[in-house]
Amino acid sequence: MPSKDAVAEKLARAHFAIEPEIEHVFRLVGPNEADPLEPIKLLEVNPNTVPEGIVPVEFGPDAEAGIPYSSDMVEITPTEFEQVQAGELQLPNGWKLDEEYPRPAKEESKAR
Repeated sequence: MPSKDAVAEKLARAHFAIEPEIEHVFRLVGPNEADPLEPIKLLEVNPNTVPEGIVPVEFGPDAEAGIPYSSDMVEITPTEFEQVQAGELQLPNGWKLDEEYPRPAKEESKAR
């Protein structure tokens, strides 16, 4: 079974490909990351989303797509991201920003 890290990166690449307006994708980590049932959590900064604050959207595993873990996605505007960075907008459940996934090169995203 692939690691959570590998699957998180796969999800980030897929989201960049599906929504080209996404500016940043970050991994979110919480206090229960060692738990194998803890979902993968990603934060996406998208200027075309509606500013609603931090609203995690839960997705179940999708074995056919090679996603054996559940995931929580949070999509926020660039202004909301600035508020997160300034500590004015809080992430839930003790979550923290972790690794940023770079946008794949055009050739790389077409090959996947």
